[in-house]
Amino acid sequence: MSIARSMDHWLGLAALPHLTEEQAATYERGHTADRRRILSGLTVTLAALYLLYAAVDTMILPGVVWLSLGLRFGLILPLALVLVRFQAVPSRSIRTQEIATLAVSMAGNLVWCLVLVFSHSPAALDYFYAAVVFQMVVTIALRPSLDLAFKASLATAVINYAFIGFLAGATPGYIAYHLALYVPTFVLTLVAAHQIEAERRRAFLQLHENDTLKRELSRQNDALVRLSATDPLTQLPNRRGTETEITRMRRVLKAHDLHNSAVLMVDIDHFKAFNDSYGHGAGDECLKQVAEAMRRELPATIHLARLGGEEFLAVLPGSEATRTAILAERLRHAVSALAIRHDHTGDRNSHITVSIGAACGSIATDAAFAHLVETADEALYAVKAAGRNGWRFAERHSVLPAKDEAA
Repeated sequence: MSIARSMDHWLGLAALPHLTEEQAATYERGHTADRRRILSGLTVTLAALYLLYAAVDTMILPGVVWLSLGLRFGLILPLALVLVRFQAVPSRSIRTQEIATLAVSMAGNLVWCLVLVFSHSPAALDYFYAAVVFQMVVTIALRPSLDLAFKASLATAVINYAFIGFLAGATPGYIAYHLALYVPTFVLTLVAAHQIEAERRRAFLQLHENDTLKRELSRQNDALVRLSATDPLTQLPNRRGTETEITRMRRVLKAHDLHNSAVLMVDIDHFKAFNDSYGHGAGDECLKQVAEAMRRELPATIHLARLGGEEFLAVLPGSEATRTAILAERLRHAVSALAIRHDHTGDRNSHITVSIGAACGSIATDAAFAHLVETADEALYAVKAAGRNGWRFAERHSVLPAKDEAA
C-alpha cells in the first residue's frame, strides 16, 4: 500500500487527486519553475537561520562553541552554497533538487545532534526538544512531494533517536517524554504534507480542466465560425466567408494588388430547368461537381465562393486582364468537360455549362468591391443574353465563342 493510500486509510484524510500520466507530466513541467525558485529561496532562509542558531549554542552549550561554529560554518555553510548552485541548473529535475535539499537539511540535523552529544551539558536535554524543528523543515517548510516527505521524516527520526541515548543525563523517562512530543509532530507534519500535496494537485487539476475546457470551447467556436462561413453543400466559402477573406486580403496584401484585382461571377446555365427535370438530389450533386471542378482549376490563392443558388464568385487579387481571361476560360472549360447531361436547356447545349462575367478593379474598400461585383454581374447577364456558355469582360470585351458548343 502506498504512503498516500495508507494515510488516507488510517488517518481518514481525503484521497490525493489521481493524475494520469499525461497530467502528471504536465504537473511536473508546470510547477518546476516555481518549485525551483521556492527551493532556492528556502535554502537561503533556512541556512541563515541555521547559522544564526550558533548564537543559541553559545548561550546554552558554552563548552562546544568552537565545535558548533566549525561544523555549522565549516561544513553546513559550504554544503548550502553548493546546494544553491546545484538548484540553479535548469536541466536537473525538481525531484532531484528536492532530494538534494532534504539531504542537506538532514546533514544539518546530524551536525546539531553531534554538537549536543559532545556538550555534556544538562541543558542539552531541554535543547534537544528542538529536534521537532527538523521534522517540520523536511515536511512543511520544504514542501517536497509526499513520498519524499515521508522518507525524509523517517530518516530525520532515525538521526535524532540514534543520538538521544548519548545525551548527558538522558533516561528512559526523558526519551519517553521526548517521544510524546515528537510522535504527534511526526504524524501531524505528515498530515500537513499530505494536505499540501492534495491542495497542489487539486489546484493543478482545476486549472488543467479550465484550460482544457477553454481549448475545447475555442475549438468548437472555431468550428462554428468555419461552419457559419462555409456552404454545407459545396464546402466552399459562403457570403460571410467571402467577407472574412476580403478583410484578410486587405490586411495582408499590398495596396497595388488590392487596387489591381478582378472578380469572376459564375452562374450555372439553365439550372432551374435541371432541378425541375432531374430532381433536387441531382441538382445538389451537380452543384458539388461544378464547385469541385472550378476549385481544382483555380490556384489556391484565388478565393472561390458560392453566393447562393447556382451562383459562384471568384476573387483574384493582383490579377491583370490577361490572367483573368485565361482563368475565366479555364473555368468555363472545366465545367463543360464534366459533361453532365442536361436535355432541357432549350438551346444548342445538351450538358451543364456556365456563364461568367469578369471585371477588373479595386477591392480595397467595401464600396469598390461592391461596384466590382455589380459590374461583373452586368457582364454575366450580357453573356446569358448572348447565348450562355461563355465569358465576358465588363463593357470592354465581348463573349468568347465556346469551343465545345453543339453544332
